[in-house]
Amino acid sequence: MASEPEFLICLNCETPTYSFEWVEGKITEALCTACGNDDPSEFMTETELDEQRT
Repeated sequence: MASEPEFLICLNCETPTYSFEWVEGKITEALCTACGNDDPSEFMTETELDEQRT
């Protein structure tokens, strides 16, 4: 099980967000205060985003 990250990245605007719920290694809720995105599938950890870009 992955440890809870300090923040998530909104894939819509690439802004870090600290408003999220992390349950059993998965994002269950998230809210980007910059763009209003609240779809948990549109957020990634910084590590996941870095891995996707390479």
